[in-house]
Formats: sequence, C-alpha cells, structure tokens
Amino acid sequence: MAARNSIIRSISFILIMLLLCPFASGRIIYVDDDAAGVNVGSSWDDAINSLQDALLLAYFYEKPVEIRVAGGIYTPDKGIGIAVGDREASFQLIDGVTIKGGYAGLSHRSPEDLRDIALYETILSGDLEKDDGPESTGTDDNSHHVVTSFRTDQTAVLDGVTIS
Repeated sequence: MAARNSIIRSISFILIMLLLCPFASGRIIYVDDDAAGVNVGSSWDDAINSLQDALLLAYFYEKPVEIRVAGGIYTPDKGIGIAVGDREASFQLIDGVTIKGGYAGLSHRSPEDLRDIALYETILSGDLEKDDGPESTGTDDNSHHVVTSFRTDQTAVLDGVTIS
C-alpha cells in the first residue's frame, strides 16, 4: 500500500510540474530538506525536499533556472523514480541551470534570501547510509559519483556547495 501511495504521489507531482512548465521562464526553485509545505519549489515554505526532484523540474523548465538549496546534507538517491540506496544515482548538472547552495532556507527567512555558504553549509554527499567512519570505513555502500556533468557547457553551474 505504501508503494502504491508513493507512485500516485510521484505521478501527481510530475503532472502538476508539467502543467506549470509553460509559466516557468527564468524560474527559481527552492530546495530545503526540512520543508513541509506542498513541495513544489515555489518558495521556502513550499520548497522541494530533494535536490534530485528540483533537477527533474528544472530539466523541463525554460532556461535559465536557478535552484537555491538550503543548508543540509543531500544525497543523490532521494527523489522521484530513484531507489533509496542506488549507488549509480548522481546529481547530473544541466545546461542553463545554476545550483546555488548555502541558503538559510526555513531556518531564517529574509527578503534577501539569506545566503552564507559557511554558516548554512550545503553538502552533496555520497554517503547514502550515513555510516562513513574514520579511515574510510563504511564506504562500501556509497554513491559511485556524487555529481556528474555529461556534455554540459559553461551554463551548467554549481556554486556554494561542498561535495563529499
């Protein structure tokens, strides 16, 4: 039953996003793993919880698109159509899409979209099980590649994030 609900939720999300695409030129998509709103990426309150889902949305939007990511740890195995623990999953950069980390997100709202990459560190992590230890122990289940950039140009931008 849980799998069926997840599939229905995923299909609903994709349909809503596809309907909104024609209105999304020069769009900003908000990502915060703590957001509890409707998760459509239109504001910090309704931010998408997964960077993978934001990238999926950005893929369909007219470019340029900016993805603002709140501080936190994001793994590439979280998102629509991706199996949790999938070591082949990675964050694929997209032409015309800028990913900017270091935002306060829901923890501190301001009209300026408070950004401090040291204070609100955004980490793209390959540690899928969150079990890495000292001297590289616990890494057998990590993602093979955290970020990939296949056939992208200089308009695919990654700024203000830590990759681990």
